[in-house]
Amino acid sequence: MAAYQGRYSKVTLGSNKISGMGTWSLTGVTADQVEVSQFGDNWKSFVFGMKDGGTVSISGYADPSDTTGQQALMAANLANTNITNLQIYINSTSYFMPCQTTGYFSPTTTTGANTQASYVNVTSFNMNTDKSNLLQISFDLKVSGVMVLV
Repeated sequence: MAAYQGRYSKVTLGSNKISGMGTWSLTGVTADQVEVSQFGDNWKSFVFGMKDGGTVSISGYADPSDTTGQQALMAANLANTNITNLQIYINSTSYFMPCQTTGYFSPTTTTGANTQASYVNVTSFNMNTDKSNLLQISFDLKVSGVMVLV
């Protein structure tokens, strides 16, 4: 069994590392349960409905000079920009990213008429500090589609 140490993780926008990040979380996919019970049934019955790609949260030390990372995420929030190149590394080579194809295990091949590219939206960013700490920043993102492991 492989075990991964968090110190080898990172978060990037494409090839640009987002400065100061020290924590990330990905909630993953959930599936709606649609009730299909009818009169005369003694037990409720359900079928799978639509899937929800979940959320991503990242946080760490604020770095106002990080124009290709932290400032880019803030700008995406203000402009309602879809982000397709977010990469959440679990080690030095493997990462989660928004799927760019309908094939779950081929995350970056966009072919075919039914292709539905996934993306994330920055829903909020927050900054905080106290007198004995560094300035902190956090970002919350909503996944539209699915994040895949590359």
